[in-house]
Amino acid sequence: MEDGCTGNRSFLPAGFRPGTSRSHRHECHNPRNATGCMTLLYKTHRITPSRLFRAYTITVNMSAQTNTRVKLNDGASIPVVGFGAGTALFGKENVQVIKKALSTGYRYLDGAQMYKNSESIGTALKESGVKRDDVFILTKLGKDGASSDEIEPRRVLQEELKKLQTDHVDLFLIHNPFYVGDRGLAGTWAVMEELVKEGLTRSIGVSNFREEDLLELEKTWKIKPAVNQIEFHPYLFHAANVQRLLALQKKHDIKVQSYGPQTPLFRVPGGPVDPVAERVAKEQGLTPGQVLLLWAHQYTGGVVVTTSRDDGRQQEQLDAFKHSLTQEQVDAISEAGRGKFYRHFMAVVWDHAKP
Repeated sequence: MEDGCTGNRSFLPAGFRPGTSRSHRHECHNPRNATGCMTLLYKTHRITPSRLFRAYTITVNMSAQTNTRVKLNDGASIPVVGFGAGTALFGKENVQVIKKALSTGYRYLDGAQMYKNSESIGTALKESGVKRDDVFILTKLGKDGASSDEIEPRRVLQEELKKLQTDHVDLFLIHNPFYVGDRGLAGTWAVMEELVKEGLTRSIGVSNFREEDLLELEKTWKIKPAVNQIEFHPYLFHAANVQRLLALQKKHDIKVQSYGPQTPLFRVPGGPVDPVAERVAKEQGLTPGQVLLLWAHQYTGGVVVTTSRDDGRQQEQLDAFKHSLTQEQVDAISEAGRGKFYRHFMAVVWDHAKP
C-alpha cells in the first residue's frame, strides 16, 4: 500500500493530501495506524471523528469484500468466495449474468467442461473491462457419458482455454473421481501434473472426491491437490466419512471448496438449522443465507462457491464476507445441523455416509 492514507477519500476535504513523512506512514486497514491517521486529519483539517470513522469503515469493508483470500498448499491463493457457472446457469448463455457478478465485485469465476458455458465466462470477462490477472478462473475436467478421449486432460484444458479466451487457468480440477476414463485416477492426475509444469494451469485439484478417492490418489501424486470441491453444509458435515475426509484433507492442507452451503434453507427448509440461522442473522445484521455462507467458510477455513442470476442476491452473497461469526455462533449452527442428515448431490455414491 502507498505511504499515507490510501483509503476511501470521498468524505475528506477537497485538496487534502496525506502526509508522507515517517510519522504519517501506515496501512489503512491497520486499526491502530488508521487511528493515527484520523488524529492527524482532525488536527490539520478539523474533520469530525464520526466523519473519519465513516470513511475508514467503508474502506475496511471494501477491502474485506474484494481482497480476502485463502492460501493454498502450493503457495497460490484464491478469493474466499467464488461465482459458479453451474446449477442455475448450467448449459445457458450467461454473459450478462457473469458481467454483473464481475461488476458486483466477484474475482473468482468457477466453471467446468460439464457446464457447457465456458464461452460465456470468456466473453463476459473480455467485455467487463476487468483485467484477466485480477480474476481467478477455475475449470473442471469431465462430463457424463464421455469417452476417454473426450475427457483427456490436456485436450479438455486446451479447449477450455480457447473458450475462456485465456492462455492459462488458475485452478483445474477433476470434477468427479469417475470422470477419468481408461487412464484411471493415477494416470489422469499424472497428466494434470504435467499441465502445471507447462504453465497451462497454476494449480490443480479435485472435486467430489471421497476419502477413498484421495487415499488412492495419494499413492502416486507428486503434486498434492490444492482443493477438494464438495457439497458442504450443516446437514452434511457431521457424517462419519465426511469427517474422515476433512481429517485427511487437513493432513495434506487440501482446502475445502464448499458448494451448496445454503442447502438447509433452500432445499430442505423447516429443519433444525433454520431458527438458529435466523437468530444469528439478527445478531449479526445479516440474512440467514449469509450466515450459512460464513459458517461454511469458518468451519473449514476454506472457500465458498455460490451463484445466482439475481443482482440483489449476488451482492448479498458477496457482502456476507465483510463479516464474521463468533465461535459460539459457528458452534450453535453446527450443533443444530447434527439434528438432520441430508445430501442433495451424488447421494447414490455417498449414501453410505449417513450417520
